[in-house]
Amino acid sequence: MPIEVGRTAAGDLLWIANPFTGVVTYLTDIHLKNNGFASVATRQPHPAAGGASLDALRAACAFCPGNEALTTEEVLRHPAGAGPDWEIRAFYNLFPRIPVECTGGRNESYVVVESPDHFRADAAHPDDLVYSAMLSADRFRAVVRATAEVARTSYANPAVTSVAVRKNQGRESGASQPHTHTQVIGSGQPLPPLRRELEVMRAEPAVFHQLVELAHLERFMIAERDGCYLYFSPVGAFPRCYEVVDLATDCRLDEVEPARLDLFADLVHQGLSILGDSPLDYEIHAQRGVPLHAHIHSRHYPYSNIAGTLNLPTGLLRGRAND
Repeated sequence: MPIEVGRTAAGDLLWIANPFTGVVTYLTDIHLKNNGFASVATRQPHPAAGGASLDALRAACAFCPGNEALTTEEVLRHPAGAGPDWEIRAFYNLFPRIPVECTGGRNESYVVVESPDHFRADAAHPDDLVYSAMLSADRFRAVVRATAEVARTSYANPAVTSVAVRKNQGRESGASQPHTHTQVIGSGQPLPPLRRELEVMRAEPAVFHQLVELAHLERFMIAERDGCYLYFSPVGAFPRCYEVVDLATDCRLDEVEPARLDLFADLVHQGLSILGDSPLDYEIHAQRGVPLHAHIHSRHYPYSNIAGTLNLPTGLLRGRAND
């Protein structure tokens, strides 16, 4: 069954139903209305501004080099070795996302620190943070490879049946730690979004192919390489969403061939580069029965999600999906 859409008499996209959740996205100009609330500057003077104070913040950050003793047990370090010289580290999350009682009595929530750098090289303010799109393509590939290694560690626990990769960037996305990092979460039961995607795939095996075809038809496609696609998603959870789908890969994250994982990482990195340092989150879903894919959500734009509908500004879609 094809994805449900509605069009104007001229053939323009008017609405689309999310094939996984049933939420209907209506293309409207609702977000062009004036905001009646008083505007507040987003960047207020900070008492900790200045080089010395930035050093103090680094000294207090458990994710910064030299503070390894402040984290929980380490499970991965690149390059391997002792001491403060590392590029990527992974360790158990101090606060398990899923209670240990649900994963055989073991903590299966992990943190992957993407870079030893807390602030940008030219930082003059605590908000001048390193963010994922700043990383080189090689570094981001290494980050995604690291998440796959951590996923393998989690799957070694017989109680774990599902693993997802989750990143939050910026306060608006719910991030509590400013140092750039990613979470890997193992669960004793299929995580709800992955379970729903698998249910839909069983009923409609071509659903991701249909989404890719729709992206081509509506000029939402941004990049495609060897069966892997990056496109603007009109069925995301927020008005500014992107998806990366590798139609050629269908397995757990720790089972993805290295070359395919690097290709996938490159397109995720390209999607993140569109959003830059804006507040965002993304999830990587990888399981047998569903193509390897990532949902990238910008959290910078206001949205309206009411009674199972989502309003998306028409101006975002007029040939400017990748602006």
